[in-house]
Amino acid sequence: MKKSVSLKSGFLNKLKPYWPILVILFVSLVLLRSFFKPGFPETHDGQSHLARLANFHLATIDRHFPIRWARNLNYKFGYPVFNFNYFTPYVLALIPGQLGLSFEASFKLVFIFSLFFGGLFWYLLLKKKFGSIPGLVAGLFYISAPYQLVNILIRGSVGEIVALGLFPFLFWSIDWLVDKPSRLSFLTTTLGLATLALTHNISFFFGVPILGLFALMLIWLKKDWHRLRPVIVSFIFSVGLTLFFWIPALLEKKFTNLDSIEMSYEYIKHFPSLGQLIYSPWNYGFSVEGLKDGFTFQLGPFHWLIGLLSIAVLIKTYLKSKKLNWWGIFFTLIFIVSIIFMMPITLPIWKILPMVRYIQFPWRLLGFSIISVTVLAGFLAKKLPKISFILVFGAIIYSSLIAKPGGWFNWNDDFYYNFPFSSSIKGLNMPKWFTLEVDQRSSFGNRNMFDLEGITSFKEFSWKTQKHIYQLNASRETKIFERTAYFPGWQVTIDDQPTQIDYQAKQYPGVISFTVPQGEHLIETSFTEATPARRLGNALSVVSLISFLSFLYFKILL
Repeated sequence: MKKSVSLKSGFLNKLKPYWPILVILFVSLVLLRSFFKPGFPETHDGQSHLARLANFHLATIDRHFPIRWARNLNYKFGYPVFNFNYFTPYVLALIPGQLGLSFEASFKLVFIFSLFFGGLFWYLLLKKKFGSIPGLVAGLFYISAPYQLVNILIRGSVGEIVALGLFPFLFWSIDWLVDKPSRLSFLTTTLGLATLALTHNISFFFGVPILGLFALMLIWLKKDWHRLRPVIVSFIFSVGLTLFFWIPALLEKKFTNLDSIEMSYEYIKHFPSLGQLIYSPWNYGFSVEGLKDGFTFQLGPFHWLIGLLSIAVLIKTYLKSKKLNWWGIFFTLIFIVSIIFMMPITLPIWKILPMVRYIQFPWRLLGFSIISVTVLAGFLAKKLPKISFILVFGAIIYSSLIAKPGGWFNWNDDFYYNFPFSSSIKGLNMPKWFTLEVDQRSSFGNRNMFDLEGITSFKEFSWKTQKHIYQLNASRETKIFERTAYFPGWQVTIDDQPTQIDYQAKQYPGVISFTVPQGEHLIETSFTEATPARRLGNALSVVSLISFLSFLYFKILL
């Protein structure tokens, strides 16, 4: 009996240092308790992301790299969605998929992991700064923010949730790099930033300046500007490593509908009011013009309290000690600026910001409000632990009561493999030459080829994401059409000889077509990296990778 008690006591003692982490994990599971049933919540973008995951999976099976093309989207004519949109969430979802889990179950695990991962690294960072209890309070405030649960249960914005989970890791890693420059801290910071760049375009665009200012603040507090060099090099390499994505995404968007669809001033319609940020009801609709939006933009009553109280304590502490808490000041400024920039009064500034038209929704800055409130919660918990515990308990209860899915669906993986639509609003990434008419879909039916009049035999050898191989015999010179939307990079060879692609035929605009001469021929249609933007992006990424590894090996600047 004594031995059994001793073993139990020893086990509990080993777990004791990790109890805050277990609490954060437990609360994450409570807030997402609906995920324990089969299926997936009905969200704005959930099915589209699941369909992208299915096509991403097909691309990995087909060894299409870098992944740019989704072969089954757009009624199986294909769609260049990964040439312009992030894919880190899909990489993460492939891991549980390899264990036999469905796409729906895999995505639910990505959501749970991202929420917990963010809470974990806020705990680790603020434990170092303020202590274990403030770190726990901060982690719990982060995971219980209503906007987190809106992204998961209403919007289904997997990219934004994964990005928000990465930010605390990056703050932690940058703090480590500035405090103790080393190969490992340089490696984690660079790879973390590169991962963010491939996780959510908008979060990266707005988040990198904040991370850069955070690094400058830490270096300034250290009074050692030599520590700036590894930070700058890390930021440069993180961008360089991902230029294979960014250069084609920026330079090849002119070949899509993105610039022709009127989105330049879409964000003007979606400024929330201060009242909506204080309180707006949980619902399942969409963001609309005006103040009749279909879901909540609230920061959360307890998150507002923690933010305002921490600012008051920050001011009181300064008046008493005449010492400035620069962490508190920095994140207070982020909090205030993020709130103000969601207000319509900042419209003149929005109009002059570069690339701002692609954000669509100013209320996305709620993510940075959450980041700032999380740090302020750790600061307040250091000063007023009892009040902070009451507030964080209230925040958890409040969010667990309001955050519920509006519906539920449960489809097998084949549904997502065969998802017919483009997976993006208004077909933003649709090749600009492509026009999909109903009769065009019915003409092709389930076939990969159409209009084979004059073809006496046809044999398909392979039809992968990036390469189609088949053999045909033509009784005369014949023009044929592939079930493939044309986009720069597609090339056709007939008997290993390049041939001209016609993608502007009147009867099937935007579809790959070409003329085959009389006789038997082997045809290969390949999606290649042979465009100026992809060649440049790939080359710069390779150079960046070699340079990065050299910096690590020789400990340059460290």
